[in-house]
Amino acid sequence: MFPRLRTVLAACLLLAVSGAFRPASAQPSERSGKQVVEQVCAACHAAGKNGAPKIGDRNAWTPRLKEGVDNLVRSAIRGHGGMPPRGDKTDLTDAEIRAAVLYMVNPAAPTAKEGAAAVPARSGAQFKTVGGIEIQLGLVLAESLRRFPEGSTERTMHGGVPAGSGYYHLNVSLLDSGTQSPITDAKVEARVGQLGMSSETKALELVTVQGVASYGNYVRLIPKSQYVIVVRVERPGSPSRVEARFEQRTF
Repeated sequence: MFPRLRTVLAACLLLAVSGAFRPASAQPSERSGKQVVEQVCAACHAAGKNGAPKIGDRNAWTPRLKEGVDNLVRSAIRGHGGMPPRGDKTDLTDAEIRAAVLYMVNPAAPTAKEGAAAVPARSGAQFKTVGGIEIQLGLVLAESLRRFPEGSTERTMHGGVPAGSGYYHLNVSLLDSGTQSPITDAKVEARVGQLGMSSETKALELVTVQGVASYGNYVRLIPKSQYVIVVRVERPGSPSRVEARFEQRTF
């Protein structure tokens, strides 16, 4: 046997023994949200260690949802406070982290099938299901996005974080209510205004951050004021436009 061929075969054998080289059929399946939480997240979130929101504690999770599930997922991916990126488990995929976040928000939510990511029922002031589309609204102070690294998507999207005060980033996530698949082919706009006063309509741009797609743009609002936000969604081939009305108080 030629020396080079022996070297190649030996390397393949080592990979096979170590588990790094497997046929596609032997690759591990995606872990469910419950599995990820039990294996990784529960170490802190079960007892609320270091201020971590406890699993299923809606009072603790609801304020965090004001910035949207996508923002929670990004924080888990990048790391936040005392939590290391991806819970210090680099093999966790973005989808598995999202499933874990959703499970911790609502562990009682049914799964579509055994091993599927747990998806909580959409409800509350920032969730609407209209025309087969689940619409989730998020609002975050624009200034907070400056904490992200220079050149990151969070800092550069929509032309960059606007200068001045009173700017918020309006974010809308869309899911097909039947398949739970993200919707990325829609035309989305938001009409924002105070009750009885003039409103402004903004086109929302598709942005993908760490593999999570959503629509957003910056709006200038008055802090600690009540607003009505009407989200309009048009999908290719759909005969009608979907609208969802939200009432949002700024902070």
